[in-house]
Amino acid sequence: MALFTYALVDEVTTLLQQRQQTLQQPTLAEDLRLLIRIANGEVERIQGTSEETRRFLAPIEEALQRVLDAVLGNAWASSSHGPIVIPPDFWSSDIGVVAARVRWWLSLDDLITISHAAALAFGENTQANRMRIARAIDSGQLTWVPDPSVANPQQNRRVLLPEVERLRDLRSLPE
Repeated sequence: MALFTYALVDEVTTLLQQRQQTLQQPTLAEDLRLLIRIANGEVERIQGTSEETRRFLAPIEEALQRVLDAVLGNAWASSSHGPIVIPPDFWSSDIGVVAARVRWWLSLDDLITISHAAALAFGENTQANRMRIARAIDSGQLTWVPDPSVANPQQNRRVLLPEVERLRDLRSLPE
């Protein structure tokens, strides 16, 4: 009895063809142009009601997600199948710097330090809780972005407040 069948060939080639189609979409180039304009300071962020701001930022957030998926995803585990784990060296590449600047521009008030995240998610800023936050980052549960104003790579990580709040809320659910 064979361990594998030729259905596996069909499954893998279908995934690869879908991935290839995603990478060839004209919207990917448009997304990149938009993100570069934002990273270069050419797009001004609107100051309106929270609903107006949300409607303005949502397509930019989606563009950033599509670009990260195209650059960092793969045929087997794209963002539609789970979180993308971003390798630390990505942030020093040109596209990583663009992505970081866009994330800062998008998340203006929602990026917090690892220490703040540890205290918020686990009730106390301890080494053990900071390590728990680091493990959540490594597993893709939390998204981190380098803070360009902090030179020390050990201290420049910032995470998204809504993701930390979600982590905290998941902890408090009864099992």
